[in-house]
Amino acid sequence: MKKIFFILLLLSSMSIFAKTKTFIREYSYQASDYDSKVTARVNALEEVKRLLLEEVAVFIKSEFEDSEWEKQIGDKIESGEFTEKRLISITAGITQTEIIEETWNGVEYWLKAKITIDPDEMKKQLDSILQDKEKTEELEKTRQMADDARKEIQRLKQELESVNNEKEQIALQNAYKKNIDQLDATDWLNKGHEVYLKEEYDKAKSFYLRAIELNPNYSEAYFNLGVVYGFQRNLSDAINSLKKAVELNPNRLNYHLLIGINYTFQGNYFDAIKSYKTALGLNPELPETYSLLGETYKLSGNYPDAILCYKKAIEFNPEYSDAYYGLGLVYSTQDNYPDAILCYKKAIEFNPEYSDAYFGLGFVYSNQDNYPDAIWCYKKAVELNPEFSAAYYNLGNVYCKLGRNNEAIESYKQAIRINPNHTNSHLYLSVTYLMIGDRDSAIEEYKILKNLDKELANRLFNLIYK
Repeated sequence: MKKIFFILLLLSSMSIFAKTKTFIREYSYQASDYDSKVTARVNALEEVKRLLLEEVAVFIKSEFEDSEWEKQIGDKIESGEFTEKRLISITAGITQTEIIEETWNGVEYWLKAKITIDPDEMKKQLDSILQDKEKTEELEKTRQMADDARKEIQRLKQELESVNNEKEQIALQNAYKKNIDQLDATDWLNKGHEVYLKEEYDKAKSFYLRAIELNPNYSEAYFNLGVVYGFQRNLSDAINSLKKAVELNPNRLNYHLLIGINYTFQGNYFDAIKSYKTALGLNPELPETYSLLGETYKLSGNYPDAILCYKKAIEFNPEYSDAYYGLGLVYSTQDNYPDAILCYKKAIEFNPEYSDAYFGLGFVYSNQDNYPDAIWCYKKAVELNPEFSAAYYNLGNVYCKLGRNNEAIESYKQAIRINPNHTNSHLYLSVTYLMIGDRDSAIEEYKILKNLDKELANRLFNLIYK
């Protein structure tokens, strides 16, 4: 589930560029009688951004072989123009347009702007987004909304020039202002995407809120606001924002999935299951939905339904490592170790760098008293994830059972280095010190534990001073 929740942050390590590149363009917008300084600026900014994004897209496309773009994008590439349009949509959400100079004389709004890219970082962001079909579609839809608003603004300007009826003129002016706001809202949404990718969540939140202020029916802005709240662990506001997105657009599957994920983190398994089932109604063949549903059933203690859901996910994607891992966890919880081992091994087969699967496999081997294989698995887990505190702790426990006390001490120390507040690591480190006759070091661990868990510290005190 974490892999899906945090999928917008997955980055490729491939690097094909060497240095930063800056693009600069300027644009003069001739204001109509119905433009204010604000509306003229929105129009001018939109046009200069289009010039810049087109140039950026051409540059990026030139750095790839066409076959690579076809593979990355995944859909049928109808023409070079089609590819370029998609690139413009994506780069609009991952670049920042910076105003260099701007002037307004009451008739003309002139803007000079630039986009500076770190091509290495942009390549990583593009790789990430192109792997996320929902995000790619969202960025394309945002660009289409901007295109539609721009066309409508042009049409309304022409009508305003010819209309004589005051009532019609007011209606057209209101429509003009509304479309300007929609155009401006797409710009704020893209600004939100750009800072979100930099993990500047407070900025992203303020930009999405501004987009909503300009366009109260902007479902994508509510959705992305919910994503930010979720990352900040503000689950109630995340759910409320996502509910609003669903209210405005009930057929977006990822809206329902993210509501379910937030409900699950909140411990509200009943509503999480409802959200996932709604998502299944929109697409009954998506393995990720079954896996998320299986995770929630597992957390709620409903193991039979969890098993059914994980198996369904695997039916639709036989190489789905997360589903095998989740199924392994359920079997392990039920002490069904043979099936748990098979599932963990399958997860590793399809994802050889799956540290959690090695951890789960180590846990099962340890419970079977197969300590050599348990040690190997825990070592593999920390090799793949050097900050895996629980794996170091479990490794220490296995060493302790085998009487390999010095190795146990080093493992517990590593666990504490990563997680200084892990009480059991301090407890068993102290006990292991006692076993090798190092009472002073045991007392030092007791002093630390006393500030973390007094009850556990009292138990340790009795061992030290018995």
